[in-house]
Amino acid sequence: MEQTLPTAEFLRYMPDVALCERSLRELNFAWRLIESTAKMVCPVEAKSILPTMKVTREGFNNLEQRLIANLVRQNIAKSVQEIDFKAQVVIDIVVRNLFERTADVGFLAMDDAIRAFILDRERGPDDRDNIVARLRAYRDKYTVYDEILILDTEGRVLANLDGNNDVRHSFDPLIAQTLKSDRYVETFAQSDLRDSGERALIYSHKIVDPADGEAIGLLCLCFPIAVEMKDVFDGLRKAADRSVMLMLDDAGCVIASSDAEHIPAGRTVPLALEDDYQIVVYAGREYLARTCAARDYQGYGGPGWYGHVMIPCETAFRQQGTDVLAGYDPAMLAGVMSHAKSFCPPLHDVTIMAESINHSLRRVVWNGKIMSAGEDRDLLRLKAILQEISQTGDETSKIFRESIQDLYATVISSSLQDMQFISRLMIDIMDRNLYERANDCRWWALTPDIRRIAADRRRSEQDRARVAQILESINALYTAYARLVVFDANGAIIAASDPHGDGPDMNGRSMDELLVRKTLQLTDSQAYCVSPFEPTWLYGDRPTYVYCAAIFHPDHEGQAVGGIGIVFDAEPEFRNMLSASLPEQDQAFAVYTDRSGHVISSTHAGYPPGSVLRTDSSVTEIANGLSAAAIRVHDRQYMVLGHTASFGYREFKNADSYVNDVIAMVFVPIGVQDNVAAVRHGDTVPLEVARHSGGAREYATILIDGDIFAMPASSVVESLEAERMLTASTLKPMIAGALNYQDNSGGASSFVPVIDMRQLLHPGAQKLETAREIVVVRHGRHTLGLLIDDLHNVMEFGAAQIDPPLPMFGNRANYVCNIIRTANPGQMVQVVDIESIVRNVFGGNVADFSCEETPGGKKIVVSDAV
Repeated sequence: MEQTLPTAEFLRYMPDVALCERSLRELNFAWRLIESTAKMVCPVEAKSILPTMKVTREGFNNLEQRLIANLVRQNIAKSVQEIDFKAQVVIDIVVRNLFERTADVGFLAMDDAIRAFILDRERGPDDRDNIVARLRAYRDKYTVYDEILILDTEGRVLANLDGNNDVRHSFDPLIAQTLKSDRYVETFAQSDLRDSGERALIYSHKIVDPADGEAIGLLCLCFPIAVEMKDVFDGLRKAADRSVMLMLDDAGCVIASSDAEHIPAGRTVPLALEDDYQIVVYAGREYLARTCAARDYQGYGGPGWYGHVMIPCETAFRQQGTDVLAGYDPAMLAGVMSHAKSFCPPLHDVTIMAESINHSLRRVVWNGKIMSAGEDRDLLRLKAILQEISQTGDETSKIFRESIQDLYATVISSSLQDMQFISRLMIDIMDRNLYERANDCRWWALTPDIRRIAADRRRSEQDRARVAQILESINALYTAYARLVVFDANGAIIAASDPHGDGPDMNGRSMDELLVRKTLQLTDSQAYCVSPFEPTWLYGDRPTYVYCAAIFHPDHEGQAVGGIGIVFDAEPEFRNMLSASLPEQDQAFAVYTDRSGHVISSTHAGYPPGSVLRTDSSVTEIANGLSAAAIRVHDRQYMVLGHTASFGYREFKNADSYVNDVIAMVFVPIGVQDNVAAVRHGDTVPLEVARHSGGAREYATILIDGDIFAMPASSVVESLEAERMLTASTLKPMIAGALNYQDNSGGASSFVPVIDMRQLLHPGAQKLETAREIVVVRHGRHTLGLLIDDLHNVMEFGAAQIDPPLPMFGNRANYVCNIIRTANPGQMVQVVDIESIVRNVFGGNVADFSCEETPGGKKIVVSDAV
C-alpha cells in the first residue's frame, strides 16, 4: 500500500531536490516581479499579455509542486525498491537452501551404516572412528554442515563429527520432540549440543530400526547460519553500499548482520512490515527500512525468520547513476521516453504539463514580439519586458527540463538496478540448486547396498529390486529428479526409479557411452561429472543435465564398478527458478542460456530449450560473477535487459573443475520501437543571425516539417493554439479546417480558412499529430490561418542578407518569396509569400465558409474553393 508522501520530511535528506525547489521559488519571485513591472511601466501595451502571463506563472507554480513531489517520490521509490529486493532475497535464498536440509536429514537418518552403528551393542572405538569417517565423507559432499551428531533415545551422543565439540549427553528438548515426530524437526535456539553459547540451527530426524520401525536414536545436522549469511550478504552488497542487511527472528532479534560492528547479532531492531517502507529509529538515527517474510518454496516456509534491510536516511538518497542515460543514442532515448506514460504515468503527466506551459509561454513572448514590432518608444519598453519574460522562462524551463531528465534517469536507473539484481538472483538460485545435485549423486554412490550389489556380477532380481527400492525412497524425498539410475561398469542399467510412472522400459537399456566412460574415469568419491545440456531418452528426449558419480567396490579402494546417474527434472525446475523472480509485467520474460545463446530454459514460448536467443557480445562475454543491465532493442521493442554470468556456489564450479557457464537474462518491455523522430520544440533548432549594418526587417520565424521558415512580422496578427480550429470538409488537402476568428478591433467574428503548411510547402509530407499552432496572417482584406508545427522566434535580418528565391521550373506555384542567409553557411531561412498563398490557393477569392449542425456538433463546410 502506497503511503501519503511526506515531501517536507524527506527534502532535508535530498539536497539535490531541495536545491531545485529553492531555485524554482526564486524564479517564482522573479515572475511576480516581472508581472508587477509590466503593470507599472507599460500597462496599456502589456494589457493583452498580462492575463496569459498570470496563468503561466500559476501553471509554473503548480508544476513546481508536482515536480518536487515526483522528485521526492521517485527518489524514495528507487531506494525502497532496492532495500525491498534485498530484504526479500535475503530470506528467500536462505529458505530455498534450508528446504534442501529438510530432505538431507530425512535421507541420512535412513542410512544403513548409521542404523547398524546404533544397533551394534558391542561397538568399540574403531566402530566409532568408522562412523565418524562416514559422517566426514558426507560433510565433504555437503559442505554446508559444520557438525553432525548421532544420539540414542536417551540423549547420549554416540558419535559426532566436530572433534572440538566435546559433548557426551544432551538434555535439549528437541530430542523428545524429534522422537515423537515422523518428519524432520527444525530448531533454532541455544542448545547443549553446541558449546558456542549462541543459538544454533539444527535439523533433527528420528532413526528407526528397519526391522520393526521403532525409534533407536536420532540424527542432528547443524547448519552454520552465520557462514551462509555472509555469502548471501556479500552477493548483494554493492560498492559504497551504506545499507545494513539483517536476518531477524520473529521478535526482531538479529540472527545475522552484514555489518556486525554497526548492528551485531543479538540486538533487536524495529520491524518494518507495514506499507511499502517505514522510517524506523535505531540508536537515535532515522533509517529507511523494509522487512520481508519468506515466500513458501514447495510448501516449505522456513523457520519463521525475516529478511530486513535498513539504510540511514541521510545516505539513502545520494544521487548515483543519474548519468545512466548519457551513453545512449539520442534517437533511442527519444523512443524510450515516448513510452513514459506506460512505465511512469506521473512522470509523463509532469512532462506533458511542463511542455504545455512552456509552449504557452513561448506563445506569449512570440505574440508580444509581434505586437511590439517597430520603433515606437512604448513598444520598446514592452520589448524589454518581453526580453525579461523570455530569459526567465528559459531559466525556468531549463530547471524543469534538467529535473525531469533527472527523474527519467532515476526511474530508468531503478529499473536497470532491479533487473540486474533479479538476473543475479536467478543465477544464484540455479547455482545453489545444481550444487545440491552434484552433492547428491556423490553421496548416494556411497550407499552400502548399492555398492555391494553393483560390485556383484551375479546379482539377482532381488538385488535389482533392492536397488530400485533405495532409488524410489530417495526420489520420494528429492523431488527435483525425473529419475535416478544405477548402472554397471558396462553401462547396463541395473535399476531406476520412476516417481511419475512415465519412465521408459529399462530392460536391456544402457547409459550413454561417453557419459559412462567419463563416470568410470572418476578417481574418488569426491569427483563427479555432468552431461552436456542436451536431449536424452532418460528424459523423454528432452534436454537436461545428468549428474553422475562412480560407484566404487566396497573392498577394493579406487575400483569403479559402475555409477549412479541422477536425471535433473530440468523443465519444471528451471522454469520455477525463473518464474519465481520474474517481474509481474506483461511480456516480461527470463531465460537461462549458455555463452553461445542456446536456451536452457525460458518463460517465453518463442524461446524453448534448445533454441537460440541472439544477444550482443556484451551479454554473452560477461565475466563470471558479474552483472549488468542496459536498455536494448529486442524483437522491435525497447527492453530493459539485466544479465548475470554464473559464479558457482561454495566449491561448485569454483574448485571442482566443473565448467558450465550459464547466463541468466531478464527482459522487461518499455514499449514498441519508434523510429519516427520529430522536432518537438522551437528552441531545439538554433538559428544564428549574421551581423547587419542597417535596413533591418523583422520576421516571425516558424517551424514546418523540421525546417525554419519566416514571414514578415507586419503580415502576422497573432498565434493561437491549434485546438481552436474547427474541422472542415474540403476538396483540397491543404485546407485543414477553419477558425471562428475575432481580432482585437472589437468587430464581429468571421470564419477564416486554415491552411496546412506542411501539405502546401511539402506536398505528401506525413501529417504531424503534434502540430499545435495556428498563425493568423493578413494580406489586404484577406485573413488566413496557417497551421504550423511550432513557433520559433521573432528576429531582425539585414537587407543584405535577403536574397531572391530560387527559380522554379514549369508552372508550379512558388510559395517562397525570399531566402535569408544566416551566420551558418549550411543554414538558410525561406520566407513564406503570403500574397502567393492567397492568390494561388484561392484564386484571389476567399472560399465560402458555412456552419452546419451535425450529430457530432458544429462542422465547417468549405465550398467554391478553387
